[in-house]
Amino acid sequence: MIKLLQKITIIIFTLMLVAFVLFTMIAEFTTDRTLPEITMASEEIEISVKDKEEALLHGVTAYDGKDGDITDKILIESVSKFIEPGVCTVTYAVADSDRHVTKQSRTVRYTDYTAPEFYMKRALVYSVEEALDIRSAVGARDCIDGDISDKVTILATDYVENTAGVFTVSLQVTNSMGDSIYLDVTVHVEGNETMAPEIQLEKSLIYIKKGEKPVFDEYIKEVTVNGVLMKSYNLLISTNFDSEEPGTYNVHYYISTDDGYEGHSILTVVVEE
Repeated sequence: MIKLLQKITIIIFTLMLVAFVLFTMIAEFTTDRTLPEITMASEEIEISVKDKEEALLHGVTAYDGKDGDITDKILIESVSKFIEPGVCTVTYAVADSDRHVTKQSRTVRYTDYTAPEFYMKRALVYSVEEALDIRSAVGARDCIDGDISDKVTILATDYVENTAGVFTVSLQVTNSMGDSIYLDVTVHVEGNETMAPEIQLEKSLIYIKKGEKPVFDEYIKEVTVNGVLMKSYNLLISTNFDSEEPGTYNVHYYISTDDGYEGHSILTVVVEE
């Protein structure tokens, strides 16, 4: 009886061993161990900032030895910050039906990229009685992100509250691609004269290229006194503007009335290379 049990045990063990070996062999032959392949038409692609995300996939295909063409399964895993202005790296990923993942990267160059720019909603001339709120007066735009005014940061200022004078405010803004720009602006805080002319400009901040010479009096939109439009006035424009030297300049507009009251506004001009 004992010998019979031993024989039965040996037979069962042998059958289990054979089954295990067969299962292992079948799994070995049926399991897909190949990785999918990503092929790119070029190592660098040029696109416009106006293109949609699909443009990043142009010329990228994927193939798997088991699944065949799996181009439609390619995903954009990440887009890096700029490695230089307008140039970044995009990383693609694709998985086959056995969850094998392959990744590949290439360079993307935005041919029409321009750095962010600040803009002003008003001239930086305040009455000593006004609250100085630079965050509300200054915004920024970016060709990729659109309006990024919420990202404007005041790095430093020498402004003294409730004090007339000329102060400097240092600004910074950074877009989603990591490109930062900086601008130092001048703020004038002056005494309050109720009868002084108010000068409204078409723009309070402009960017121009080296060599350009704007006609500054064309930036005057209107002049009013207590809300009444002035049709004639005495205008004086004062500036150290130099179109041949990149930098930031202030163009001062002074308008006086026959009663001796004077209004003041500022156009900030940034001359770029």
